Amino acid sequence: MLDRDERRRLDEIEQHLSGDDPDLAELMTGNSSYVSFRRKLTPRTALIAFSYGCALLCLLLGAGGGFFLGAALATLLLGLRDWRLHAE
Repeated sequence: MLDRDERRRLDEIEQHLSGDDPDLAELMTGNSSYVSFRRKLTPRTALIAFSYGCALLCLLLGAGGGFFLGAALATLLLGLRDWRLHAE
């Protein structure tokens, strides 16, 4: 068991670490990277990955038109990834 002074020092180190490198602090606290992955995986990102996957499948199956259409759609979605609709 740690005494009060040692716990205080460990808390200070943890706060300093959290400020310097939040990703490492999150990893050390045991928070799963799966949760952060799910937070970053938006429906738009999933649609981009799906479109690129379909384009690759079309390329492997020999459907050149489908490949170019799928790749163009995925690239367009990737370019507009940060674009937001604002309702007025």
